[in-house]
Amino acid sequence: MNFSEKVALITGAGSPHGIGFATARLLAQQGSKIAVTSTTERIKERADQLAAEGADIFAFTADLRDHARSQMLVQEVLARYGRLDILVNNAGMTQIGNPTETTSRPLAETSEEEWDYGIAINLKTTFNITKAALPFMVAAGYGRIVNVSSVTGPVVSNPRETVYSAAKAGMVGLTRSLALEVARHGITVNAVAPGWIETASSTQHEIVAGKNTPVGRPGRPEEVAAAIAFLAAETASYITGQLIIVDGGNSVQEYKGPPASYY
Repeated sequence: MNFSEKVALITGAGSPHGIGFATARLLAQQGSKIAVTSTTERIKERADQLAAEGADIFAFTADLRDHARSQMLVQEVLARYGRLDILVNNAGMTQIGNPTETTSRPLAETSEEEWDYGIAINLKTTFNITKAALPFMVAAGYGRIVNVSSVTGPVVSNPRETVYSAAKAGMVGLTRSLALEVARHGITVNAVAPGWIETASSTQHEIVAGKNTPVGRPGRPEEVAAAIAFLAAETASYITGQLIIVDGGNSVQEYKGPPASYY
């Protein structure tokens, strides 16, 4: 895949062991200019890492729940590079600044504030930054939008993951509807659904669950990044509104239910 002269914006790229950073690194290696963002200043450390590897990279700290800040981010990317070809909506799940805010609870024990927070960081962030970027892609007659959803929600779920499931399923609904809206503008909109992927935020339970997949191990962020890069490629021009599952075959096997500790 050749991303020479393309500009990609990847959200939620603050973790050195996460899907966002792995995607930024892969696209940079394939020639793309890169903009990355996260909610904390650690995004500048990730930018320094990729710059040391030869990437043309720009870092911006932003809470993408903020509509105005999302608009500002896109304006900054356009001011630096003059274009925006690829948007990877990876922000969500646990924010490093608010790790306790995404603690799973039964729906009956979930407060309105917890519901609003979970929907905001996983779904509103995607809405805000996509809305900001879309006019420029439409004007250019070209764009690749890839939303990082999850198997949890669109495909399967677990107890105590109602908010997360609803938000990630919402991302897939957004993907499909927007794909229809912008198809005639040369813009594709797709989603990937990771399963058990070993990142810095993975719990021991999630690592064990990954070992019980048909492949026999958790996935790696780089494996999800490869699927994202495929969908972001210029040659993936006839694929839109689709969901690619990256879970080691786990959603294919007969479902045996979560461990008793879930209940």
